[in-house]
Amino acid sequence: MKKISMLLVEDEALIRQGMRSLLEREEFVKDIHEACDSVSFWEQLHSHPIDIILLDIKLPGAKGQEIIAELSLKERRPKVIVVTGLEGVELIINLLKVGVNGIVFKLDGYTEIVRTIKEVMTSDHFFQEKISGIIQNNAHRWDHIPPVLLSFQENELLRIIASGLTTKEMAVKLKMTEATTETYRTRLIKKLGVPNSAALLAYAYRNGIL
Repeated sequence: MKKISMLLVEDEALIRQGMRSLLEREEFVKDIHEACDSVSFWEQLHSHPIDIILLDIKLPGAKGQEIIAELSLKERRPKVIVVTGLEGVELIINLLKVGVNGIVFKLDGYTEIVRTIKEVMTSDHFFQEKISGIIQNNAHRWDHIPPVLLSFQENELLRIIASGLTTKEMAVKLKMTEATTETYRTRLIKKLGVPNSAALLAYAYRNGIL
């Protein structure tokens, strides 16, 4: 395996520095660059030749899913491995749809990250058994799973619902009538295919929206 240049994208400095310290000991690593938000991500990508990106999808300035989608439009892009603490099925499927090369859950530990890096560099894509199971179990509804990306107004509504306000209080916050607020809430529930507000919040937390 050739030595590779990596871009480590993580907004929490302690996690980023710890990961770098471990990866620098690996014989396949040539050099490591760091980014803590979307601005520094693009700066690093334009300044250095990168082979592998380790990407935390909850990133200040942009969602990881948006970054991967934008990268996929480029003629030659680095391989992208998402490292996440989120395990929502909808999120995983949407990451696969935009062309991620690998996904590692943070609870799986450092060994799994190294394994995925090596496999992706060798065979372009690698998905552990848990991810393969998600693909298999959801193949029948693959094209019907809505994107996790929501509008600014929809995200704002989710945050307000999560704060535990009544419909009347939410209406005041959103500067809408109670009827309009309830209409927006109902539309969002329908859009995400969940039965009620509790399930709506569970969906949002599971997929990193909140």
